[in-house]
Amino acid sequence: MDFTVRFLPADFSENRLNVLSLVKLSVQIKESDGTVIEEFETNPSEKSYKINTELTPTMKVEVSVVPNEVIEFYPVVTAL
Repeated sequence: MDFTVRFLPADFSENRLNVLSLVKLSVQIKESDGTVIEEFETNPSEKSYKINTELTPTMKVEVSVVPNEVIEFYPVVTAL
């Protein structure tokens, strides 16, 4: 199963993501031209992640499944 979710800076009030997933996810903060500003992977045992980059209106946050991970259930990702 493919899974990718995108958030805009306006979706965030705390610069945090809440993640419920049984597999690792890749989080990328990108500029509008596709340049990756910040990147990290989630861990299934952790639920809350701080985004260190100060988000500007031209950025987006993309969350997707790490390649070669097999997912049985879609992850739940919430912008906080």
